[in-house]
Order: sequence, then structure tokens, then C-alpha cells
Amino acid sequence: MKQEATVTKKGQVTIPKVIRDKLGLKKGTKVYFELRGKEAVMLPEVEDPLEELRELRKDMQFSEKEIQSMIEESKVIWSKVS
Repeated sequence: MKQEATVTKKGQVTIPKVIRDKLGLKKGTKVYFELRGKEAVMLPEVEDPLEELRELRKDMQFSEKEIQSMIEESKVIWSKVS
């Protein structure tokens, strides 16, 4: 999905509503910018994945060792994406 925005003289950009809605961005949400070659990629703030997995564990009964294994597996996957 491609949307257009204009940079103001202060260097500010309004994120188009359709993108804010798709990403669940609300007032006060932090976003990060990453340069990838000649492109700038905006990434929404993500909660601590370990904490998210601990919350899931309460319902699914994952052991700490299983959670750590999932974290390592996700790091490998994300390293291939970046």
C-alpha cells in the first residue's frame, strides 16, 4: 500500500489515516525510523516480546525454556527479514 504525505518545513509528516488505522497507531504511539539503503521504513513500537510470551504462557502453559526457544526462533526469522 502506497500513500503520499508531504514533509513540512519543520520536518514533520502526517501519517495517512488509512495507514494509522491498519497499524493501530493512536495519539502517543511511538514509532521508529530505520534507513534501508535509500528507503526510510517506519516501524511502530512493539511491546517487549518476552513479556508478551509470558502473558501467553499463563493461558497456554508454556515453560520458560519453551518461551526462550520461541524468542530465539523469532530472532532468526526477523534477522532474515531485515
